[in-house]
Amino acid sequence: MDLEKDTFEDAASGAVNAAPAFEPENTSEALNEIKELAEAEAEQWDYMPKPPRKLRKSKDHLFLKIFIPMLAVFLILFGTAGRLVFGKGWLKNIMDGTKPGPHFTLPIADVPVLEDRFYQPDGRFTVEGVNEAVSPSIVTIESFAEGSALAAYGQGSGIIMSSDGYIITNAHVIEDASLAIKVRLKDGTEYSATVIGSDVKGDIAVIKIEADGLQAAQFGDSDAVNIGEQVIAIGSPAGLEGSVTTGIVSGVDRMIRVETTNINMSCIQIDAAINPGNSGGALINMWGQVIGITSSKLDAVEYDNIGFAIEMSAAQPIIEQLIENGRVLGRPKVGISFYEISDALAEIYGTPAGLEIAEISPDCDIANTDLEVGDYITEMNGIKVRSADDVYGIILEMKPGDEITAHVIRLVQIGRKEEYDTVEFDITFKLMEDDSGFVSDDETEEEPEEEPETE
Repeated sequence: MDLEKDTFEDAASGAVNAAPAFEPENTSEALNEIKELAEAEAEQWDYMPKPPRKLRKSKDHLFLKIFIPMLAVFLILFGTAGRLVFGKGWLKNIMDGTKPGPHFTLPIADVPVLEDRFYQPDGRFTVEGVNEAVSPSIVTIESFAEGSALAAYGQGSGIIMSSDGYIITNAHVIEDASLAIKVRLKDGTEYSATVIGSDVKGDIAVIKIEADGLQAAQFGDSDAVNIGEQVIAIGSPAGLEGSVTTGIVSGVDRMIRVETTNINMSCIQIDAAINPGNSGGALINMWGQVIGITSSKLDAVEYDNIGFAIEMSAAQPIIEQLIENGRVLGRPKVGISFYEISDALAEIYGTPAGLEIAEISPDCDIANTDLEVGDYITEMNGIKVRSADDVYGIILEMKPGDEITAHVIRLVQIGRKEEYDTVEFDITFKLMEDDSGFVSDDETEEEPEEEPETE
């Protein structure tokens, strides 16, 4: 028994010594091996749960975390800068593809703060205060044409609308400036100007000088002007630069035709002196805001103490289109030149009352109708027409491409006698886009022998 006991103990001792030590590290390795075998086995069976795969840490995560916020900040800054520089709606205009460039809006400028002596008790400027605050924003413009290199053929005024050199004036001030346009600031500094856009029919033009840091004028709400309100005009009449005249508003919303055109502009009537050279200058309220563009080329200038200034509300859309497109887009035209035959003249001369056709533009749709030179258009869209004002009143709310039906009377001579029969018919045509902005013919008021109107 002792021998068996000793033999058993020796065997047990050898087995223990032969077995690997039971240590935590060896246990972990064994468990990992078992786990790997189990996972490999599970891969063969669809119903067995799959072990989660280790996600590889992407190097792009850190980049995206930095790039996305930076992109958002950039877009915000880009949009804000675009709005400040180009005006509201600029990105939409570009994306729509309806306009070749950004949309321009009149910038807002601050009125300078002056000493107390330049203010009235209610906060408005005195006349001296308006001059002190606004006169640096009014310039003198001289126009030079071929053959007038040594002396300007024309002179007028202008209003600085932005600190980087955009200036508003009347179109007739620079109309024939084929050689050069010179702008002189209040301090005497002179610049050569380029034409950004000119609309003779509205008598508005925009020019630009290469300058920075100019004192721009502030523009006010011309629709808020009251009759009897005191106003001031600043310009260079007869070359007398920086002249100030004052008066009151005599009337508002006066529809006045610009000389040599058939366009009626909404004007402010004033009793302040407006003379040649004032053209393109500023009409200013007592808050120091420009509310109109004075012009000596409007009707009724032959009367004393009756002057007119184009309202800023009427001028603003023209100014914005001139800066954006160089001309006014979307203005319709018929495509004819005509003599105005009033009812009274028709009775005197024995002709139909209406528009006696003098010329038909071959590039307009009306040339495709049966209308001929010498015919009379008496109605458009069922409305009697006797003048360019009548025609403009009809097409004002229309756009190029819209159709108009006109009633025509034609005089047909009977034999060799001075007797005429009448033939009446209707024509239908489309309005065309008036992209010229220029009218070369003089207007007629009474005699049919005068130069015809163009519409």
